[in-house]
Amino acid sequence: MNIHAHIMAWNESRILPFTLDHYSKFCNKIFIYDNMSDDGSEEIYKKYDKVVVKKWDNNNQINEMIYLEIKNNAYKSTSRNCDWVVVSDCDEFLYHPNLIEKLEEYKANNITVPLIDGHDMFSETFPTYDGQPITDKIKIGSHTYDPMCKNIIFNPKLNVKFGVGAHSFVAPNGKFSEEAELMLLHYKFLSKEYVLGRYEMMAKRLSEFNKKHGFGGHYTRPPMDYMDKMLEEQYKVI
Repeated sequence: MNIHAHIMAWNESRILPFTLDHYSKFCNKIFIYDNMSDDGSEEIYKKYDKVVVKKWDNNNQINEMIYLEIKNNAYKSTSRNCDWVVVSDCDEFLYHPNLIEKLEEYKANNITVPLIDGHDMFSETFPTYDGQPITDKIKIGSHTYDPMCKNIIFNPKLNVKFGVGAHSFVAPNGKFSEEAELMLLHYKFLSKEYVLGRYEMMAKRLSEFNKKHGFGGHYTRPPMDYMDKMLEEQYKVI
C-alpha cells in the first residue's frame, strides 16, 4: 500500500528517532514540517531516506491557525493518490498489531476514515534509543478522553478539516469504520523530567493569538497530578 505521513515537529530530537523508525515501517514517504528546530533534529532526519523535511518559520511561536493550515492542506499537494495519509504530531503513533492487513480490509470495504482509540502512554524514565521500537519498550498507559482519539489517518482524496489541536475532525463524504480498531498511542508522558521541560519550552512559545483565544494554555499547567494518577492506574495497553 502507498501510505504517506505528514508530521509536525519542533525540537523533537529525543522522541524523533522512535517516530521515524515507527512510520518508516509502513510509510512510503514521511513529510516533516519542521518549525526551525535547533536541537540536532536535522542530523536525525538525514539518516532516513523516506523523510522529506519542509521547514517553516513563525518567529519561534506557536500559532494554532498556522498549524491547522498545514494539517488541513499540506497533504493535498503531495499525497492525493496514496491509499492512506497520516497527519499527526511527532509524539503520536498510529498502531495496530496487523496494521497493513487492517488498512487493506478497510479499503476493500470502502472505509475512508478509520475510527481511532486513543491512549496516553506512560513511563517513569525517558526511554533510551537503541533501535528497539518504542511500542516494545513502553506498553503501559491509560485511555484518553474522546477529543484525543484523533482521526490521524484517512483517505487523502477527502478534503478534511481539523479543528483546534486536531481534536475535532470533519470529513465530508467520508465513510467511517463502525469500530475504533486502530490506536493512537500518545507517547507524551515519558518521565516527569521530560514533561516539565517540554511544557516549559512550549509555554514560552505561545503566540499572542494563542493566548488571546486560550489555545495551548495547558502548557502553562504541567500535568503532574495526571501523571501521578496514571502511575497508580496504569494498565497494559498493547
